[in-house]
Amino acid sequence: MTKTDRINTIMRYINNRQFFTIHELMTHFKVSRSTIIRDLNNIQELGMPLTATVGRDGGYAVMQNQLLPAVQFNSEELKALFVSFLATLNTQLPYLQNRNTLTEKLVAIASQTQQDDLLTLQELLVFKHTNPANTQLTELTDFAPPMLKTLLNACLVSRQLKLQLARATMAVWVRHVYNRQDNWYADVWDLKAQRFREIAITAIQRLTSLAPDQIIDPKKLATIIQAARPIPNVALRLDTVAIQQFRQHPHPTAVLQFLDPFQQTAKLECTVDVTKPQSVRDFTRWYLYLGHTAQITTAPATVKTALRRELTAQLAQLD
Repeated sequence: MTKTDRINTIMRYINNRQFFTIHELMTHFKVSRSTIIRDLNNIQELGMPLTATVGRDGGYAVMQNQLLPAVQFNSEELKALFVSFLATLNTQLPYLQNRNTLTEKLVAIASQTQQDDLLTLQELLVFKHTNPANTQLTELTDFAPPMLKTLLNACLVSRQLKLQLARATMAVWVRHVYNRQDNWYADVWDLKAQRFREIAITAIQRLTSLAPDQIIDPKKLATIIQAARPIPNVALRLDTVAIQQFRQHPHPTAVLQFLDPFQQTAKLECTVDVTKPQSVRDFTRWYLYLGHTAQITTAPATVKTALRRELTAQLAQLD
């Protein structure tokens, strides 16, 4: 690896970490301490803002919210980046405050010929959330709820948080944050009730990190979650058609387990809380969306009854 390649790789390496040490870089890149120090000095001269702390627990950190060093893209990379950005139009991306400004910056670094190509691609490509009548139109739904950014930033420090909702305050561990049907949700583990909950991001009024004496050791937390995890009571078998439907509208927590190397068949196991009518209704409608090629292999009687009732109601509308 040449010096230039190594410096570029180090810049990407450290920019993806909140904190790093010289020893880590020496081990990762297999070079001497003096070489790493020279490389870090060169990186700072290029404009990447680093802060250093001394002592036993000392090291380096990249200053947050600062301008990043210049990065060069070839023509194909620029097109790939631009198209990826277009594909996310009207999808409520976190951290995105002004899509037009970012688009202008991407176009500005391109040559005149490349700019023409990018604008042509913008006219040609129509994605799921693109308005076909005006491919450049940004809808109001493109903006994520303000609390989403706050939640993500808090999770980068600690995923054990205290959430204040309208009628309750709870201590949670955040497992996932996801978008479903143009709404953002947090999949959290309630540390007191010891069960998973789905919370709409818009329902969170305030959040803070847990006090140090309230934080549970990650290994202990993983053991608690594993012991309390409910046994799946629903199992499905999906063919290629149902798999495609699943990808359009995936289950919020369960994942597909493919049964063959070509991903033509899969199974899905999940838990439906039959004591909650809304949970049963939500699963029923989601299952019917998958189509008739999604076969139920295991399900509680309550779920099967709800499915029959829903299908009967739909058939009655055809009379």
